[in-house]
Amino acid sequence: MDFINQLFDFIATPLGLILIVGGLFILLQANQKRPRLGWFLVALFGFAASLSKFGNEFITEPPPLVFPLQQIRELGRPLTIVLLGLLIVIALKTKNYWRKKIIPKPIVYIVLVQSIIFFKILAYGNLGFAFLSAATFGVLVLMVILGPSRWLQNEHNFQLGVWAIAMVGVIFGIANIYQASINLYAITFIHGWFLGTTGNPHHAAVLITATLPCFLFLLFNQKNLWFKGLWAVFSALAIFGLLMTASRTGAIMSVVSILIFFRYRGGNLLRIVLIFAVIAALLLPSLSPTDVDTSGILSNTWNKWDNLDSNTRAGVWSGYWGRFLEYPLFGAPFRGDRLLFGESSWLGVLGSLGLVGAVPMFMFAWSSIQMIFKLERLSTISQDYYLKCSVVMSGLLSLLVGGISEAYLLGNLTFSILAVFLYLVLGNYIIEVAQRDYDYFRSQQQKNYMFSSES
Repeated sequence: MDFINQLFDFIATPLGLILIVGGLFILLQANQKRPRLGWFLVALFGFAASLSKFGNEFITEPPPLVFPLQQIRELGRPLTIVLLGLLIVIALKTKNYWRKKIIPKPIVYIVLVQSIIFFKILAYGNLGFAFLSAATFGVLVLMVILGPSRWLQNEHNFQLGVWAIAMVGVIFGIANIYQASINLYAITFIHGWFLGTTGNPHHAAVLITATLPCFLFLLFNQKNLWFKGLWAVFSALAIFGLLMTASRTGAIMSVVSILIFFRYRGGNLLRIVLIFAVIAALLLPSLSPTDVDTSGILSNTWNKWDNLDSNTRAGVWSGYWGRFLEYPLFGAPFRGDRLLFGESSWLGVLGSLGLVGAVPMFMFAWSSIQMIFKLERLSTISQDYYLKCSVVMSGLLSLLVGGISEAYLLGNLTFSILAVFLYLVLGNYIIEVAQRDYDYFRSQQQKNYMFSSES
């Protein structure tokens, strides 16, 4: 348990004491009368879960960040667990007033997938790691169900739920602007691509894309011009940061997200522009600079793309498919302490867990898509429903699509899986509110009918 020793060492520092005292203050003050504090702690937890260090066979230690970002990143995992513990305590204090369905069905299926991963690690890997992974994921699910899902009792908390996801992007943006103002190289040392405080540019792109729909929701839902301008600035910064990651996964996710959010607003021009953006994201990496830029106009920016290989994932995907064909029922056995997944959540399950894991994984996808279809029908009721349904639909669908080329849907304590869970509980809340309003409307109609009949 090295992270426990690291945590106690960190607590002894001035920065550690400040963070611990601040966390305890939020713990004591946060309740359903002060909901923003709890949601802010969710945002801090999400940012802490996104912290990671890049490393490969050539780079064992990335360039250090400036104070205090370097110290916080070094303690990212233990801090994440401490914040999770604080959130569990707050969640246990929450009272459920009228909600009946606080567990979205897709979460049940993803729990089944993680259970199969747990048993496979028990069979082939490290016993301690298996129980630690199961415990952290189980506590995460418990926190989301007993906390944010039960906090969603009214419109104010829905707004705060969206705000909490957006605040992860805000904290990420402010931290990296601060870092870039002092030392840009530490967050762009991989071919000049932006990875920020995450583990690689793809992780940064997924974080940005997951928060972008919330920026857009707060932008269009905000009546105060000052705040509207603020969210417009963060939206622009998010798009700029996404371009700097040079991530095709992030580009495709953002296109899906924006298309869904503006599906009835943007018109044909927006759709055409975004379709061409997808084609460009797919084709540009396979072209030579001379094919698209004979005059040298793009030469200064091309180095952000010329290191991308259009077939970087083909080998991983074919490997997963080959394992599935060879071990179709339980997936291929593995060696080492833990079960590692490559560049695909969906194929990763097929190759590593076989049909036993793929069935609940694809049921997770299907039930999530069912939720998206329900939200689409509700979005036509009113402008208010349109914005609320759109933020969930665009965020959730983009994360499902991104899972094709990244394995974050199989993580157990990351911002990506937290974002999936938060979008699911937000969508579940919208559907339950709509059902409650519909039932109330029907009961009022029946009462009026009975009254008119008696008259």
